[in-house]
Amino acid sequence: MMQLGNWIKRGRHALAVMFFALACTGSGTALSSDTLLPDNPDELVDAIRHAIEQSDYQKLEQLVFWKDAGKIKKRIVRFQLNRNLGRPIKSIAFEDFPEGGLDAIETAGNLEANMDVTNRVRVIFDEEPINDQGKLPTTVFVVGKREGVYRVALVVRKGTDDDGD
Repeated sequence: MMQLGNWIKRGRHALAVMFFALACTGSGTALSSDTLLPDNPDELVDAIRHAIEQSDYQKLEQLVFWKDAGKIKKRIVRFQLNRNLGRPIKSIAFEDFPEGGLDAIETAGNLEANMDVTNRVRVIFDEEPINDQGKLPTTVFVVGKREGVYRVALVVRKGTDDDGD
């Protein structure tokens, strides 16, 4: 009789662990799934606005296309993303990316965007001007569509690990 009681207790424990693992796996998959990424400009702007206003670093980080970014690039970009969080937004706009907008970067020959860039999202913060001409603090995200969803592109080293390793 004692063995049956122990087996039931272990069975319940194993079942609870299994449900917890499935719940974690399910939520992890949903969080990292591209289906939650924006597939139109309005959703992208809303996602960026929400992430900044709500200090939702994970959402902002999820929008970034990290391919070919090395450890140093990732640290720099994460710092920049964090710097935006919680700041008051005056305006946010989805814009066309100017033709040849990356020419100056690509001319050096060793840098390129890690995906095709078609647009940008300009965020102007409602803070004190940064110069005597009244220019307000601004962040610009270069973006493109990849596999049907919008992602934030990064400038990385061409053909090698971005850290030069």
